[in-house]
Amino acid sequence: MFTKTLLTDPGQSTQSSIEGLAYASLQPKVKEDISKNKELLETLVKTLENAPPKSPLTYGALSIFMNLTVFRPVQTEEEKRMTQLKAYANAAGKLQPEPLNDHEHTTERCKRVFEAGLTPVLVSHSKNGSLASLSLIVSILFALSTTISLRGQLAQQGAVRLLIAAWAALPERDQKVRRAAAQALARILISTNPTIVFGGNRPIPQSNAIRPLTSIIAPDPDAETRDLLPTFEALMALTNLASTDDETRHAIVRLAWDDIEDQLLSPNARVTTAAVELICNLVQSPTDAIALYGDGTTKANNRLKILVALADAEDTATRSAAGGALASLTGYESIVRAIATRGRGPEIILGLCGEESEDLRHRGAFVVYNMVAADGEAGKLAREKLLEAGAVQALTDCAKKNRRSEVVEVTVQALKLLLEQK
Repeated sequence: MFTKTLLTDPGQSTQSSIEGLAYASLQPKVKEDISKNKELLETLVKTLENAPPKSPLTYGALSIFMNLTVFRPVQTEEEKRMTQLKAYANAAGKLQPEPLNDHEHTTERCKRVFEAGLTPVLVSHSKNGSLASLSLIVSILFALSTTISLRGQLAQQGAVRLLIAAWAALPERDQKVRRAAAQALARILISTNPTIVFGGNRPIPQSNAIRPLTSIIAPDPDAETRDLLPTFEALMALTNLASTDDETRHAIVRLAWDDIEDQLLSPNARVTTAAVELICNLVQSPTDAIALYGDGTTKANNRLKILVALADAEDTATRSAAGGALASLTGYESIVRAIATRGRGPEIILGLCGEESEDLRHRGAFVVYNMVAADGEAGKLAREKLLEAGAVQALTDCAKKNRRSEVVEVTVQALKLLLEQK
């Protein structure tokens, strides 16, 4: 009835129809029916577009779209067991969750809503709407950003600017919504080219995205269980930003370094890897590489010890990321000296040369080459320590395993420099 009224006789009945659909769309079956009705979706988008800012009509229409797109919260194994126990205890309880609310159905509803042209209307309403409406807009974009295929188009249609502005505008007491805005921003920036997102006729400074992303690296203090997905996604997004230029790298170091460094020792291997990959990009800036790892202070030496230790981690991706960071850092004599004189430093670097993966061997051989090719006392010390650690045999074995010409070449060059020393 609400649908028929809205499509055939809007007029004064529009407000009542929108309010009715907002309530009815809490039901999974109704969500599906609305999302599959293309004419209705387009009418709802048009109604929202024409609705006055801060009006009940605006809030009602946004509520419908939030109901259509919201994903079921991801439960931990413990939470799943508790839900099942409650269902057994309740005679009317259902053991199986509602299938129309599963990830696949919700994803399809999100795609249909997006294709109806909702994003530009959300952008328009975000500029003059109430905080309550802005919270709903953020929730909708958070849901839409879950689908990877939509992220590039969300960026094109203004979602990045909207989310950055929303994070800044929402009061700190609304931490849940602010974190949702930051996480939606992270998802979009993981899947898009930053130079395109922040370029164009009306460029937004890349640095504007750093504070929101940094805000979700640390765990949510109000959550009962720690969700590592926001941390992981924020690190990945910052890694993408750090691939662009030294100015952005320096801003990330200045605003986010302490939070990034904390994740190097995360119990979750994927989070650790993401943190090291971000550092690998950050140390492409000479100023930051020296300031963080090469100024000879105790703090810098301790950081380097952790990075070298991670090159010997159990997780292959973590070893690879740490090897990449060390390949950049060993371009500096002070860092070469610090690795050469660190306990198992030479052995760990040579361990990379013996990996099964040729990419890992490439990283290891490149680090060795940088160390043995270093000038002055640092290079001399590195050559001595590597020879003592069995570098000649390790590089010989590495050269035999390699197939790619660039890997063979750097391995042979490192070996030549060592044999000359010998």
